[in-house]
Amino acid sequence: MTGRQVCPDPATARLLGGCAADALAFSGLGAAAGPDPPVTGVFSGRPLLSVPVSSAGEARAAVVRAREAAGRWSGVPADQRARWARRLRRAMACGADAFLAVLPESSGLGPPDAEAECRNADRVVRSLTAAVRPRRGGAGTAWWSADRPAVVFSRVDDARPLASLLEGVVPALLDGVAVVTEADRRSAVPALAVVAAARRAGLPRHVWQLVVRGPADADPSAVRAVLAEHADGPAPQCCRYGPGSPRHRPGLLVVRHDARVPDAVRGTLRACFARAGRPCSATPAVAVHDSVLPAFLEQLAYTAERFTPVTALPERRQRRAFSACAEAAVGVEVVWHRTVRDGAVPRVPYPLVLLGRATGSPPRTPVGPVASVVPFTAWAEALALARLTGPHLSVYTRAKASWLCPQLTGLAARRVHLNQPTEAGVPPR
Repeated sequence: MTGRQVCPDPATARLLGGCAADALAFSGLGAAAGPDPPVTGVFSGRPLLSVPVSSAGEARAAVVRAREAAGRWSGVPADQRARWARRLRRAMACGADAFLAVLPESSGLGPPDAEAECRNADRVVRSLTAAVRPRRGGAGTAWWSADRPAVVFSRVDDARPLASLLEGVVPALLDGVAVVTEADRRSAVPALAVVAAARRAGLPRHVWQLVVRGPADADPSAVRAVLAEHADGPAPQCCRYGPGSPRHRPGLLVVRHDARVPDAVRGTLRACFARAGRPCSATPAVAVHDSVLPAFLEQLAYTAERFTPVTALPERRQRRAFSACAEAAVGVEVVWHRTVRDGAVPRVPYPLVLLGRATGSPPRTPVGPVASVVPFTAWAEALALARLTGPHLSVYTRAKASWLCPQLTGLAARRVHLNQPTEAGVPPR
């Protein structure tokens, strides 16, 4: 790391325990030779941390190191691994103030979302650790029923940088499996702090490592291909990455004819506009029955006018794309969008409400706080749309669950909520 300005920002230095070089070494990034321009704060624009970008060769080396370390970690009894997870939870709780200071700048989360993210991260570790039930011989309740892998790879959702990080890592580590985590440069800033805390809590070297992909406009396929080829498989996570994966299909919120419109509007506000509408925590597609469509659109526009967004899109490219989509929506009607003076692109984007035509495919929406409304007439049309969307489905209705649930079986959605917006995440077991 000679000659690099590793950590110019005091808040980030505090988050990393005072020594960024150690945090990079703990994560396996200390020897990375890729370009490392500093990650700049989303709101302040000041440099936070210089994070080296991993090459495909460095990703393969990380998997090799993890495989060598997996044998030592798998030999540790399950109750000791659970104690390690509890120590990690305490260490993260002690650093909560530092996470709250850095998450807005690194990931663009507003203060309320940053606080919620810290609570969710704590809940993830607590619930996963509580699910460990050692059996005779020291083995715990495993995510993998047979042929336990030695090394798995996980990824980080930039809208949930802590919770998604821990969801992909803690279950594997509790089961004695080594992990290599792929993150973008922004998500890597808090991830480095969590890896350093894991090492201080007693995790052996190289059992958990990071690889960092380049900027948002770079092609990450080489690093991802190496991880998919050389690791033993992906870690169980809420949404998968990659072309054609459910993560690239929007979640769906359905408002039936018998729904309570005010409840559906509040759920839409949270599902579509929270955390700048970034997947997988967002559900930007909304199917609304014709009979309640006028009342729904009127109330949604009213609440959007009074909604104050706090979470920003972290990359300028995303902000420009969102603004361009708002100005030139093709084939849809812009129901509501706050005008921007002098063509300026707001750092925290205003919500956008679109009304599309009933089609056989889910609407395409940009990354951002978007509610893309599609009307439907028959319940079968909403079910057909749900078959084409992602793993999150929310249905607002007064119908009994005993009547509705059998019709929802076999859909692409794996997480179905009634009369409430869906929550991203994986259950403990």
